This record gives sequence, structure tokens and C-alpha cells, in this order.
Amino acid sequence: MKRVIKDFKSIGIELIQRLIKTFPDGIYEDDLISITKPNGDKINVVELRTEDTIYLIKMNQELQARIDSFTGDFEGLDPYSDGYRDSP
Repeated sequence: MKRVIKDFKSIGIELIQRLIKTFPDGIYEDDLISITKPNGDKINVVELRTEDTIYLIKMNQELQARIDSFTGDFEGLDPYSDGYRDSP
């Protein structure tokens, strides 16, 4: 089985869809793996397995925002921003 490290900038739609399917509730700190690069820098990755490849995808806020835009999960937005609220 191949192991591939991918940067979020090079992720295609297929891998984003697999991430959404694998992590339907989003990616949390418990899902992240911390890796130390040979130069001493640390990166956080999330593991994504396919039939023949294990992808380690570098994770940051930009990737999470791209995933959220696909799932419609916009944390922090007011669901009642249209001004209409149900009466209690």
C-alpha cells in the first residue's frame, strides 16, 4: 500500500468528497496526527485510506473551510440571519 502526503492546496474534488464521507461530522483534534518533518517543523495531518493508498493530508483552517463549504457546515453563522425566528 502506498503512503502519500498531500498538501491541502493539491487536493482534488474526489479526495475532498472522501474526507466528507469519512468524517461526516467534521475533522476534530482527535482525528489529527502530528508529524515532525526532518527539518524539525511539525505538521498536522489527517489519515485517509483508499483501496490502494494511505493519504496523509496536511490539515489547516483553509482545508477545513473548503470541507465546510461542501457540507454546508458554517460554524459561527447565525442560522436565523434572515430575521425570521420561531416564537417560543
